[in-house]
Amino acid sequence: MSRSARFRELLKTPPFVCMGAHDAVTAKLAEQAGAPAIYVSGFAASAIVAGAPDFGLLSQTEMFDHIRRICRATSLPVFADADTGYGGAMDCQRTVALWEEAGASVLHLEDQAVPKKCGHFAGKQLVPAEEMQAKLRAMLDARKDPDFFIVARTDAIAVTGVEDAIRRLEAYAAVGADGLYVDAPESTDQMREISQRLRPLGKPLLFNMARSGKSPILTLKQVHELGFDYALCPIEPMFAMHKAVKAMMERFMAEGCSTEAVAEMLTPFDEFNAFVGLPEMAERDRRYTVPAG
Repeated sequence: MSRSARFRELLKTPPFVCMGAHDAVTAKLAEQAGAPAIYVSGFAASAIVAGAPDFGLLSQTEMFDHIRRICRATSLPVFADADTGYGGAMDCQRTVALWEEAGASVLHLEDQAVPKKCGHFAGKQLVPAEEMQAKLRAMLDARKDPDFFIVARTDAIAVTGVEDAIRRLEAYAAVGADGLYVDAPESTDQMREISQRLRPLGKPLLFNMARSGKSPILTLKQVHELGFDYALCPIEPMFAMHKAVKAMMERFMAEGCSTEAVAEMLTPFDEFNAFVGLPEMAERDRRYTVPAG
């Protein structure tokens, strides 16, 4: 079964979470931890690739390369952010082709105007719903794998309110979007209203668990009880990495640049090599090495 088909199978038995992975190592860690799917965030990609905030700075091909490296490191289905599709309808079609080539199984397209911003930042603007519908139609027509899953995302709550967010997703469902995603709902009451109004459309509903202060902090079970099928845990692994590495470097510098001072903060050398597959690679190397003489 392909990874895209496996993602659709997950949707038959909700709830589940797509664990954020910002590089190959965190993708392997997510799989080792038992995550059923991975999410590649544009917010995280901007930070990891460019050391910059999520203001739509990465190009289409930079994001493609980032997704491809992560997909190579895991066997899990990968859900990859596609921002606004990187342009008009033709650009959206190329985005689908590239994301499929990279190995992704799912993407979400958002209805923000350029320059787009992280969904939990202030100052967002929206394109007309009709423009978003055209982009979605273009993406749906362009996918080669019928199991590749295209999610329509709206950022309308912070701009025009929950009523417009619901109307927009109804319009996006009407042109064939596979799933629906209202970013940054502000309360459980809003979430309940969104799910009650959208569930009759028969499209899986997505919730973003990012701890930004915009949305309620909920368990996956609570998210499901409110009517959502699956969730993203998009940036928490990167934030955990930032905190841990920051603490290690500060202690290292403060303690006279001694690795002994930070030893208990480090994964042992042999354990890390086992994690990235050194024993298996060494065995393959022995298999193909020509004996001397």
